[in-house]
Amino acid sequence: MTKKLTISICKQIAKLSFKIEEMKDEGVYNEISALEEKISDLESELDDTIEGLTDQRDEALEEEGITEADRAKVSKSFDSKIEKAKEATDRKIEKIREEIEKAEELQSYLEDTMSTLITAAEELAGNMEYEFDAYAA
Repeated sequence: MTKKLTISICKQIAKLSFKIEEMKDEGVYNEISALEEKISDLESELDDTIEGLTDQRDEALEEEGITEADRAKVSKSFDSKIEKAKEATDRKIEKIREEIEKAEELQSYLEDTMSTLITAAEELAGNMEYEFDAYAA
């Protein structure tokens, strides 16, 4: 392999490695951050929903003339609504966590690919030195 070709290949590997690093740092990292923000938003929405349902339950329980049996039904009804909201949010969060896991796997794959490319470039450069040292001798 000629010195010029080896240098050209090493430059292309460096460019590709740089692009992979950029994709990993900007694209995948930003995607993970956005997904984590979605989780935070869902948790905030759940807190607001629970607070609203709790307030509604308290108002319903404070009505005059409500029997103890009605109180139990109202409490049970609102507790059920709160539990359903929690379960729905948990399912959404689990799906987002799966997406985060996939993005982290992609990030790991990109890191491995970049490492392989750098190793290949180093080997090419080392082989080039060896060839030219042998040629000079």
